[in-house]
Amino acid sequence: MNEVINEALTRWIEKRAFPGAAYCYGTPDKIGVGWVGTRTYGGEWVDGSTWWDMASVTKVMSTTMAVYELVRKSEVRLDTPVRDVLPESKLGDGTIRNLLLHDCGLKPYDALAGKVTDASEARTRILGSSPVAKPGEKMAYSCLGFVNLMAIVERISGKNLAEFVHSEFHSPHGIEAFYRPGPHMVGQIAPTEATPGWRRELARERGEEWSVGEFICGTVHDPIAYILGGVSGNAGLFSPIGGVAKFGQVLVSGQDVLGSEFGEWIDIGSSASSRALGFDTKSPSGSSAGVKFGLRSFGHTGYTGTCLWVDPDAMVFAALLTNRVHPVDGDMQISQVRPEFFDLAWEAATSGAFA
Repeated sequence: MNEVINEALTRWIEKRAFPGAAYCYGTPDKIGVGWVGTRTYGGEWVDGSTWWDMASVTKVMSTTMAVYELVRKSEVRLDTPVRDVLPESKLGDGTIRNLLLHDCGLKPYDALAGKVTDASEARTRILGSSPVAKPGEKMAYSCLGFVNLMAIVERISGKNLAEFVHSEFHSPHGIEAFYRPGPHMVGQIAPTEATPGWRRELARERGEEWSVGEFICGTVHDPIAYILGGVSGNAGLFSPIGGVAKFGQVLVSGQDVLGSEFGEWIDIGSSASSRALGFDTKSPSGSSAGVKFGLRSFGHTGYTGTCLWVDPDAMVFAALLTNRVHPVDGDMQISQVRPEFFDLAWEAATSGAFA
């Protein structure tokens, strides 16, 4: 473990930015991991067996890589119109590329909580959503777009997204990550925020009383993903720090591991979007990646307090996993924590501080 990083994160724990954290950093051939704090304030210690709700890091760790595998195997093209795969789509000339770049024209989110409880109804509603802008007109970060990408993966492959990404990407690369971890893993998962009433009612309707405790634990925090049954393109993946470290190592190895096609996926892909294909890119200032990670860096953040960045030029990666929404959502000290952590992690990885 890295004592400098541990000390920095411990300071933030004392400020109640989050109760605990796990982290990793590395290069194509070395990985460093560590953890500090507890899963809940005053609860069990965080360690390497702690699992985390990856939130929107799911978009890159699952959905983006699932689409990548389909494109790499020539089962679909980036410029295939969405309507060719999803006839119910109202995205007009919008393509799979537009969905990945978040410039497909869809609104960011759909507040389904308390309104829709049936997973099939929610899915139909999202896939039939009307755009609010023309494809390619502007970038608007959209969870709905990644639900569409999930449906595209499932229509083409004939498999559930969770099954497809496990068999085609996670398992071949030795990445430990799963959707719907289940009741037997509750004791290993860092809980998120207090369980709202609508989730208690839905859990009872679905016969999942085990998932209803004081805090959300063992089921996904994101409302859309929860209503869809726990598997979604926008959120729902859980992973321990070791699984995220392996994913980071695969990404930093780039074309050597993923194939020559991967180079196109990590550069800004449109004049209308600051995004790469599925991935976020580093802004010149104020980035969660800090100042050490280069401008070609790519990664993603997650609402629950997760974050991953890869610097393809320095050939280093790092990730920070926290449950910053516990016990109550609202504290955003994580916006200060992330840059500090990623600067320290970049220095550790580039200096070879893996002991």
